[in-house]
Amino acid sequence: MKTLVVILMLASFSFSSYAQRITELEETKVAYSPIVLAETDNPDEYRYEVNDGFAAEFTENPMAFMESYFDISDFIEEVKDKDYNSYLVRFSTDKGFLEANYSKDGELNRTRQLFKDIALPLAIRNELWRQTEGWSMVKNSYKAKGQRNLLDQELYRIKVVKNNKSKIIKIDPKNINEERVAGM
Repeated sequence: MKTLVVILMLASFSFSSYAQRITELEETKVAYSPIVLAETDNPDEYRYEVNDGFAAEFTENPMAFMESYFDISDFIEEVKDKDYNSYLVRFSTDKGFLEANYSKDGELNRTRQLFKDIALPLAIRNELWRQTEGWSMVKNSYKAKGQRNLLDQELYRIKVVKNNKSKIIKIDPKNINEERVAGM
């Protein structure tokens, strides 16, 4: 009986000493990216889907969003095995997209944007209200294109309705005079 107790004690000590070994694991980094590369039918097309949590930030200022979350140098490093003269990268949500064309060296050449049914900036809302007081907005679209980081052309196309009548209002943000004083 003593022998059995001694054997059980030795076995329990060996199990407990084995359980006390420390195993070191490698550090793991977990990151949440606001853009995810999406598969396309064309192997030369690169499309990034903007995650829903960042869609409002993206539609508010697509260029700033792209500059914050997309690194063209990393992108070029990923596709270095392909010999491209330029890179066309598209960022999209369910509201619209931004296309950016980069040179072989990673310089931004031109951009193109198209968005539908977005929240209008304050200056555009004020101008719309000034032009269509009493009308209701039904839908809108925003188109813009430009060279490098500058937008050359911007246009908001807004459909409004009142008493079964509808009309389209086109507003160019560059033509808005912000220094209006409230009238009496």
